[in-house]
Amino acid sequence: MAIVTLCFVQKDNKILMINRNEYPFMGMWNGVGGHVEAGEVALSGAIREIKEESGITVNDAKLISISTWNYDDDLIYVYVSTLPKDFDISIYPIKISEGIVDFKDIDWILDDKNYGIVPDLRLFIDDIKHGRCQNYHLVYDNDKLIEVIKK
Repeated sequence: MAIVTLCFVQKDNKILMINRNEYPFMGMWNGVGGHVEAGEVALSGAIREIKEESGITVNDAKLISISTWNYDDDLIYVYVSTLPKDFDISIYPIKISEGIVDFKDIDWILDDKNYGIVPDLRLFIDDIKHGRCQNYHLVYDNDKLIEVIKK
């Protein structure tokens, strides 16, 4: 069983996102994150992935979910980290090997007509917006979310 992180970096009403160049969810906006390395705890992995994919150094992140999906036996540790009010995001968007990294408005992410978002993100972003922590089992058919089970 692998551990992966999904990280949301929040600045005011915006969330750091990546438009992915790679499978899964190629061409869709997602949170940053990735696999936790051997000997690393999930939080350290999240902080490392945020830095690697965005250049942003955060000191801490709040765990909001430990979820699973039907792709594999991975545990998905979902974190949110809030940037200080004076943090400058004007250098974004930036292009990295994995895709384009940019800050997107929460309402844009949550809009039902936005088909360019990884489907489960709306769950986690809505939880962040309302201060909830919730675990899910996500059932996908290819890149289509077909069922959400609260755990």
